[in-house]
Amino acid sequence: MHKKKMYIVLIVLVVFLGLLVRAYFRSESYFLSRLPEKYKSYPALNEQVKSRDYQIISLFTGTRPRTIYRDSITRNIIVQSVEEFKPKEYESPTYSITYYRINSKGEALDSLNETGNTAFGRPFNGHLLYEDSYNDYLKTGNDQKRPYKSINKDLQMAPEALSSLTGELLSRADAVTVYEEDDPMTFILSVDGEVFKVYIPKKSNIAVPAEFEHNFHELLPVTDYSHQTGLKHYAWENPNSAISIDYFLKQRYQSGTYFSMAAAPSTRPARWYGMGYFQLKIGTDSLKFKHPISYILSGSVPSGGYYDNGEWGTLDLFNQQLSGINILTVGFNNNHSHELDGCYLVVPLHPDKKGSDSY
Repeated sequence: MHKKKMYIVLIVLVVFLGLLVRAYFRSESYFLSRLPEKYKSYPALNEQVKSRDYQIISLFTGTRPRTIYRDSITRNIIVQSVEEFKPKEYESPTYSITYYRINSKGEALDSLNETGNTAFGRPFNGHLLYEDSYNDYLKTGNDQKRPYKSINKDLQMAPEALSSLTGELLSRADAVTVYEEDDPMTFILSVDGEVFKVYIPKKSNIAVPAEFEHNFHELLPVTDYSHQTGLKHYAWENPNSAISIDYFLKQRYQSGTYFSMAAAPSTRPARWYGMGYFQLKIGTDSLKFKHPISYILSGSVPSGGYYDNGEWGTLDLFNQQLSGINILTVGFNNNHSHELDGCYLVVPLHPDKKGSDSY
C-alpha cells in the first residue's frame, strides 16, 4: 500500500514537472533566451530609429490615425486622428478629431482640432464641410468659415436654366459629392476654390456624374490588402517587400479552442503573439526596429500560416504617391488601443542632401 502511494505521488510529480517544462518551452523567457544577439539592440518606434540616411520621428502619438490624404497640387499630406472618450451614463460619446498638415518633406505645417459629439467638418477636396458653411483648412491652412454659394435652394429655377448652370459648373469642377440624397438632392461642387451647393429635384432628370475628386486623394497603406481583390495578406516574410519581418520572437500562445457562455467550446485561429524585428527598405538603405505582431498558425486556416497585423498595435506603411518620405502608422483605422498608437514619419537625416522633391 505504501509503494502504491509512492507511485501515485511520483506520477503526479512527473506530470507536474512535465507541465512546467512544457510551459517553459512555450514561455516568453525561453524564446527571449534564444533571441539572436543582433536583434537585441533593435529600438521600438518611439525610441531613436535611425539608419545611414533616414530617421523615424513622431508626428503625433497617443491617438489612432483614421485617414491620410494627399493634395496633388501642393503635395501636402493631411493625417486625420480620431479619439473617442467614453460617455457618462445617458450621454453621447465625445470625439476629438485632429487634422495634421505636413509638407512633402515631412515638415509639420499646422493642425486643427474639433472636439464634441456633433457638427464635425466633413473632408472634401481640401475643404471641411459644415451644414451652412465650409472652410479651406485642409488645402490652405485657413480655418475661417465661408457660406456656400447656393444654387436653386428655393427650387424656383426653370429646369432648362438649372441644367445649363449645373453643366457649366460641372465643366469647371475639381470635385463633386452628394450631400443629401432626399428630394431635392443636394450636390456639393468644388469649383475654382469655391464650394457650391446645388439643389436638384429628382423629377428634373438632370444628370450629375458619379462622385470624384481630382486633386485631393485618400492614401491607402501598402500593408493592407483588404481593398485589393484577390489578395488577402501582406507578404511580411518576403525580403523583397518594402517592409518585412527579419525575425519573429514568440511571446504568448493563443489556443484555437476557447470556452465561452455557449454550451460547446468555440474555435478561432490558433496564433502566436510576439515581437517582429522589421526592416524598412528605402533604396539601398534600411531602418531596423521592433514592433508587436502575431502569426496565425498554418493548421488554423486553409490558406496556410501568415503574419497578421490587424489587432493591437496595427502597423501599416504608406509609401505610394509619396516622394522623399514614408509614413508609418500604429492603430490605423483600428478600434484596439495600444501604447504606441500614432503616426510616425520616415524622413531624411539630411534633407538638403537628398535633392529636390518630385512627384
